[in-house]
Amino acid sequence: MKYFARKLQKKINPWLDKPDSIIIFGARQVGKTSLLDILEDDLRKKWGESKNILKFNLEDADQLTALNRDPRYFSEYLVFSGADPLKDSVVMIDEVQYLDDPSHFLKYLADFEPSIKLIVTGSTSFAIKKFKDGMTGRKKTFVLFPLDFQEFLLFKGNSQLSSVLEQSNFENFWSKKNRVDPERIKPFEEEMALLFEEFVIFGGYPKVVLAGSREEKLQELRELFETYELKDVNVLFDVANMPAFRKLFKVLAASIGSLLNVNELSATVGIGRDTVRRYLSILENSFILHILTPFHTNIRKELSKMPKIFFLDTGLRNFALRNFSGLSFRPDRGSLFENAIFGELHKNLGVIDQLFFWRTISGTEVDFVLTGERELAFEVKLAANTRLRQPPGLRAFSKIYPDFGKIVVTHDRFAINKGLFFFPGWMI
Repeated sequence: MKYFARKLQKKINPWLDKPDSIIIFGARQVGKTSLLDILEDDLRKKWGESKNILKFNLEDADQLTALNRDPRYFSEYLVFSGADPLKDSVVMIDEVQYLDDPSHFLKYLADFEPSIKLIVTGSTSFAIKKFKDGMTGRKKTFVLFPLDFQEFLLFKGNSQLSSVLEQSNFENFWSKKNRVDPERIKPFEEEMALLFEEFVIFGGYPKVVLAGSREEKLQELRELFETYELKDVNVLFDVANMPAFRKLFKVLAASIGSLLNVNELSATVGIGRDTVRRYLSILENSFILHILTPFHTNIRKELSKMPKIFFLDTGLRNFALRNFSGLSFRPDRGSLFENAIFGELHKNLGVIDQLFFWRTISGTEVDFVLTGERELAFEVKLAANTRLRQPPGLRAFSKIYPDFGKIVVTHDRFAINKGLFFFPGWMI
């Protein structure tokens, strides 16, 4: 089977030689199993026969039953599975959330089995009630997201465009050693724009990207959506009122980029506010959506208390609305494009980076504010004005925060005007 590289591999590799348990979270079908296969190949090349390397998938009923026994007997099960008891072991466990008590299992092995290195995946985060994190200081946690646009290009088989994007993304404008040459990207602009629109419409789940035809992509999205409802929502979270959950999912899909008002959602869907909050927690902690909080330094003057809602994959969002029209033909094109830009920024945050939006009480707004290694403010406009003027929100933000770089993200414009940068969406 052919595997494609994921950016997360580079972040995980330094921890493979260390005793910390590695926990990889991510939505269902996002590529966690394939990533484990890649890491297994890397480890076998690195260590050969000097360590036991075993892998378990807890969607296998027999393996799930075995690992649900008292963890004191886990070492015996490893020997039964072919491990040499005289060697240290690397144990990979896929979909650990299916265990009756995953937290106890992981903590016991971390406490009492130092010869076992754990690499596990899960489709729900530690914030979900079933997980009680007792491994503080002994684990490294990572999140595998749907593909970003650069990974999308690799999965589409276009390594040349992926390489062009790696060298030409907006971050290189803040690197004195690697400024983007506008002439270099001109031959690729049209093709990049077309591929980015496909990415925005169908999203970045690997099976969807690899599917050939439009109908095959829609079929993959439907199966992904139905499997999420069946295995995660029904089984793991015991959601009794599935019609209400589906209705809320659809309402949220139609509300991307909007302020999140629990009272309004409660009235619209016809369920209590506590139930809305529970369903939102399920969606966020199973990596379907993200709740983006406002940026502020002066709470009284700036703070919009309500957060915003964004989906982590625009294809899944579009499936909820059953709308796969091109950007030019859809009334929600602005909010959909904004969600796609959110995804590109969120998936590529550095260790100390944080992403917010900015909105004053009077309604003046900047779509995204990035802090950390870089300090940047983004305004997303599907179509840039012909005179390359600064949007009012960026102008107001700059008066308060003059040290932030200013970026306008458009569908296809690449230009610089008096310290204001215009980038096409595919360069973010």
